[in-house]
Amino acid sequence: MIVTFLDVVLFTTYFILLFISIFWLLVLYSPNTESKKKKLSGTPFFTTIVPAYNEEKSIYKTLKSITNLEYPKNAMETIVINDGSHDNTKIVVEQFIKEHPQDNIILINQKNQGKGRAMNNGLEIAKGEFFACLDADSFIHSNALQEMLPYFEDTKMAAVCPLLKVKSPSTILQKVQWCEYIINMFYKYLNSKINCIHVTPGPFSVYRTKIIQDLGGYDETTITEDLEIAIRLQKHHYKIVQTFDAIVETLAPKSWRALFFQRVRWYKGGVDNTITYKKMLFNKKYGDFGYIRMPTIVLSGILAIILTGAILQSFGSKAIEQLFYLVDINFDIWTLITNYELTFNMLALPFFQIVITMTLISISFLVMIYSYKLVKEQITNHGKTLTSMATYLSIYSIFLTFVWMYIAFIFITGRKNKW
Repeated sequence: MIVTFLDVVLFTTYFILLFISIFWLLVLYSPNTESKKKKLSGTPFFTTIVPAYNEEKSIYKTLKSITNLEYPKNAMETIVINDGSHDNTKIVVEQFIKEHPQDNIILINQKNQGKGRAMNNGLEIAKGEFFACLDADSFIHSNALQEMLPYFEDTKMAAVCPLLKVKSPSTILQKVQWCEYIINMFYKYLNSKINCIHVTPGPFSVYRTKIIQDLGGYDETTITEDLEIAIRLQKHHYKIVQTFDAIVETLAPKSWRALFFQRVRWYKGGVDNTITYKKMLFNKKYGDFGYIRMPTIVLSGILAIILTGAILQSFGSKAIEQLFYLVDINFDIWTLITNYELTFNMLALPFFQIVITMTLISISFLVMIYSYKLVKEQITNHGKTLTSMATYLSIYSIFLTFVWMYIAFIFITGRKNKW
């Protein structure tokens, strides 16, 4: 038996994924030790910061979802940071403020300086004991604060993440993202059980204001400030919890191009921050977060690139062999075709690769089924479910491989980050 480079890569990938799968399976069925939600004492003042850049189409509904929160209006404020928008974002917000004089809404206009700076400008004037960032293309359900604030009765609790879903997916691409978000919530659930959450999403993650201020606010240089702040919280041993009772819906990209550059920003930011916090990697001070969560931030990208390279190398070798064969027969392709006989040898099948593929597909389907159950969604929601799931498991995986290859290209060429 001849063992090729592709076989070695496949076996290594299979071993790593199997190890990770068994680990998360043990986490899934382990006792739940995460912080329990207690009854909220008092009515703490709450601030919502809405950074906005060219969000005229969605920001009105975003602000409306804030004013609809079931929380005393005299204990709330909303700070909108218009980050140098070129559209009518400023006009839309001003109109909303006029229409809702009973709500405490502040508009700050600044030159385009990025989301990190926008959030820090909001934090400088925030009065809330707790605050949330709400992206201007996202919409919070009215019961969110009743479900999220009680977790902060635990004094070590620094952040609480909501259940994030794609709002009203209409295209196949958006439905694929709808599936992806639901599955990501399953992984967030597992990570929350062992305090390994590494990102507090922009759509309405709630923070204890003093902790974020004491840590120096948001990093203004990173392109993924929500990931960086979560890793920094983990570095200082604060708690982050995932709740499934507070729902936030967000608008998903409609085109492959928009999705591509969104994911490039997300994953490139993940790599950047892994490098920044590299001392946390395999550091026993950070427990599971250092040994499991930090390495796996970039592991999928590394495996995707290596696996793609191995596949291309294997196909390239076979292509060269066929080329030499054609040279030997003087490119007499017609004779080759007419003398071709279709044969099937069961023993010649790549059983090892087939077992790997079927195992990974089975695990993927089990994860999908459990994910939908966890977030109380029906798999049949939004129609064309099988198409979306098949696309997610096949085409979308290939798409993400191209994303990681482009990120590798960015690192090699030394291109600058773009938000």
